[in-house]
Amino acid sequence: MSAGQKIARAAMWAGIGLTAVLVVSTLLFVHAESTWVHPKALGTEESFRHSTTGTEIMPLPVFQVLPTLFPDQFQPGGPAAGDWIDQFGFIRGEPGVNEGLPSGFFVSNHRPKSGAPSPVQFVGINCSLCHTSLIKRSDSDHGVLVRGMGSTSLDFIAWVDGFKTAILDERRMTPENIFSTYEKESGRELSLSEKLMIRLWLTQTRKTVKQLEPQVDNPYGGADLLNAEFMPNGPSRTQPFRNLVRNIMDRPALLDRGYCKLPVLYEQKDRTWGQFDGSVHDRLTRSVLAAMAIGATMYNLSTPEISNNVEQSIAYTLDLKPPKFTEAFPDQKLDAQKIGRGAKVYMAHCDGCHGHPDQNGSWVRGAAQDVVIPYEKLGVDGERVTFRYYDTLGDALVDSFPPKQPLRPKREDIRPGPLGSTRGYIGVPIVGAYARTPFLHNGAVPTLAALINLKPRPALFYRGANNYDPIDAGLVVPSTPDPKRYFRFDTSVAGNSNRGHDYPWAYKGPGWNEADLQDLLEYLKTI
Repeated sequence: MSAGQKIARAAMWAGIGLTAVLVVSTLLFVHAESTWVHPKALGTEESFRHSTTGTEIMPLPVFQVLPTLFPDQFQPGGPAAGDWIDQFGFIRGEPGVNEGLPSGFFVSNHRPKSGAPSPVQFVGINCSLCHTSLIKRSDSDHGVLVRGMGSTSLDFIAWVDGFKTAILDERRMTPENIFSTYEKESGRELSLSEKLMIRLWLTQTRKTVKQLEPQVDNPYGGADLLNAEFMPNGPSRTQPFRNLVRNIMDRPALLDRGYCKLPVLYEQKDRTWGQFDGSVHDRLTRSVLAAMAIGATMYNLSTPEISNNVEQSIAYTLDLKPPKFTEAFPDQKLDAQKIGRGAKVYMAHCDGCHGHPDQNGSWVRGAAQDVVIPYEKLGVDGERVTFRYYDTLGDALVDSFPPKQPLRPKREDIRPGPLGSTRGYIGVPIVGAYARTPFLHNGAVPTLAALINLKPRPALFYRGANNYDPIDAGLVVPSTPDPKRYFRFDTSVAGNSNRGHDYPWAYKGPGWNEADLQDLLEYLKTI
């Protein structure tokens, strides 16, 4: 055998050996992947509270050390304003449950966007983050937890900007700092596979944030996170279309001032068209678009475990009821005579758009329920339904899905579209009226008493961890800031108007009757 033949044979055997190693490595990796994810069959409430909905954000070890590495971003109000949970309005979780994370966070072994298995647990957010609230009457009150109520304290967009600012800090946000801080605080050494996944995640996430900077600008950080001039959403509000315009249409959405309060999810079986403007019909489509707005993709949402969790979460809301007013406030006695008189006022002025509960608690539809009423007729702020791309977003959403993708929305289920325009707001059932605070679509009216014009609507107030006033049925909003109520809500700012919806009458206008309004308020507390 010549020297050349020997070299060729050696190369052949080396190739065979390398191929064998690759095959064995692949088989071992596939086996390892199968041990990382353990899908569980969860009930509807457990899915709503703790399951993955495809919105994984970061590895659990990173989540746990961020407040230590970046106190400037996660305690922007300073130590006196509390820890990061307090400062961004999250609700504390149950000790020993779900890794002790705040309500609305979950842990899974799915990677962000792809849903592929991961050796390190990832933290994400689900429906209950935005749709659970704590009704407290004082800062020391433990409060009443209400599932399905839009959070009245959560300042999630500010938290996201603080997180992005931390990601871009290449001096402090390094794998080595993450590993050493985690191991010091937990007493556990991370495995090699966990470290590799965290490195991969950090590299990719930093790259993504940097790529978006030219479009969305640098994120804010530190004390600026609490400044309404820079972070105009504030607590309990979002911009529902902004991220969809950015993610789907690749536009900056700079003219979107459609600030929108976090909605309630009570008794969704009685809803036909969702959103305040009645723009989405199918319940699954509503949830899919909400998840995609905060990072999910059509691909991870299609994995069996995640899609089942979304469907179970939807099922949980179909018959979800808030606690009755007297259950939330057992010391507040309601006047039966005022309730009876208030019911008549309601039927004369409110029932047409909202309907009413019958004696068995079932909702009786109003004549104009589910009808989109032009915002000009209502007299309310129109920014929510007039921003740029409002008319073209529906087509862009549908076209962003491949034709045969299972989650592709039907065009007729999104408005504006074949079934009409939505440049207005839709009449909906108002079950749990007292627990829908703050009021109007943009959260510009803090109490029911002010909404029905029994009392004047404040023009300037401060939001944050606001307490609840059972007399006026809504949030106590101070006129000056404090560490817990920091966000300056100026109703003269575009998107913040508190005007309109003057039913039954404008404040002290023609027909205004204080006694009737007091009776109406008493009745609304019983719905």
